[in-house]
Amino acid sequence: MATSQERQRANLARMKRVMEEIENTTDDYNLINELHELLRKPYSLSLKWHMIVFKSEIDRSLWYLEDIRKEEIEIEKMKRRRGKEPKEELNKVSGKFSEIVSEFKLDHQMVYDEKANQYKLSKSGVSRTTRENIFAIPKSMIGDGKLQWSEAVKQKWGEDNIGQRESLERGFCN
Repeated sequence: MATSQERQRANLARMKRVMEEIENTTDDYNLINELHELLRKPYSLSLKWHMIVFKSEIDRSLWYLEDIRKEEIEIEKMKRRRGKEPKEELNKVSGKFSEIVSEFKLDHQMVYDEKANQYKLSKSGVSRTTRENIFAIPKSMIGDGKLQWSEAVKQKWGEDNIGQRESLERGFCN
């Protein structure tokens, strides 16, 4: 029979694999449900603060994934309408804001051109429809059998003062 520690380790490893599978497939409904099921399980080895941050980052990643899914659907609709890949070339639009908005395309952003004193559409350097590394921060938190404060989390959330305090409290209580 597996111990609680072994189950937690296995669940965290499975959670990491599920996140990687979600990043690599568009058929992700069952994987997202499995991820939610794994999140409901207890992880007593991990600090409560780390669990709060971890769940928050997964929620943020799933919210971002939902936007990506909507854009994937929109791209598929455009492909079906045109019967081919969407054009990469831009129509140069200047003037009225309504004209610019009507020409707006996925994976493009509004950029202000100081020389011409107007806004222009520009191809975005980062695709808004890419699934890779959606779960970068949550995956970086999964350590050896428990959640840890990774460098990626430190960059976003700052130092782990709350987690250090919680560790001290656990040490005094045990």
